[in-house]
Amino acid sequence: MKRTQIYLEEDQWRNLSIVKEIEHCTIAELIRQAIDKVYAKKESSCFEKALDDITGLWAARQDIGSTQDYLCNIRKDDRIERLGI
Repeated sequence: MKRTQIYLEEDQWRNLSIVKEIEHCTIAELIRQAIDKVYAKKESSCFEKALDDITGLWAARQDIGSTQDYLCNIRKDDRIERLGI
């Protein structure tokens, strides 16, 4: 790893300080992650882009019903009725 020194605006420093507390990591790690995300072409970024591209793909479909109804149906618990309790 190489060491470097950078100058940040006050608001940049303040934002990084807030995020480091939330993420439980160092400011240096946040800067490395930002550099990787913006400048490095990694496989994970391609995967994340693919996920972003398909998000909401079926949102306008009317033939599959609502997600809420589907989840309620598969989570319905009928053990008490089946066991006769």
